[in-house]
Amino acid sequence: MSEYSQIQTYIKSIPENFKCVIKRFAEVLESLGLDSKYFTTEQEWELLHTTWLGGDAEEQLFHNDGDQLHIRPYVTGWTPEVRKELQDTWLEVSLLFLTVEIENRIGQLKDEHKSLIWAMMEKFSKEFTESGVYFTNEATDGRPWEALICGENEDKWEFDAAILPENLSQIYKDYPTEMFININEKTTFVARKAIWRSAPWLTID
Repeated sequence: MSEYSQIQTYIKSIPENFKCVIKRFAEVLESLGLDSKYFTTEQEWELLHTTWLGGDAEEQLFHNDGDQLHIRPYVTGWTPEVRKELQDTWLEVSLLFLTVEIENRIGQLKDEHKSLIWAMMEKFSKEFTESGVYFTNEATDGRPWEALICGENEDKWEFDAAILPENLSQIYKDYPTEMFININEKTTFVARKAIWRSAPWLTID
């Protein structure tokens, strides 16, 4: 089974705003040059075990300056019935990458894909500002958000990069030395040194 790395963020949702969140996600996909048809086609969004699911979208072949990447848009949901720590229903919207395509043999991001991944994170962060945008791998998938929900201070840094909104600034104020950090008035940018090797925001025009 292939391992995935993912760009992911979380949005509070109720049945009344569910379609609006999905529409916003579809618009982000289109702005990134990805096919949003799965998320804009009229269909039955089922409530399975009290969790909204929209995870059947197929992988798409994305061309990045001559390199081909397989990217899969994904939506899933978490409710208080499923996670007792929750008081609200949350939707996770994400992009899944085949880890083998974007990392080298020692687990560092390939230089040719760094700017693409960071640009996609920035696009997510401009549209979804509620819980931060995280870049995670197979082992850390979902762990930063779970740490925020459960109050697990140590696991909140379990990501390879993040763009954090102002409302999380106090939670993320004690920065580990293994991270690149850049803070402006409303946003905190974070990247793991061992994975990126240089701060990704410095390479974006």
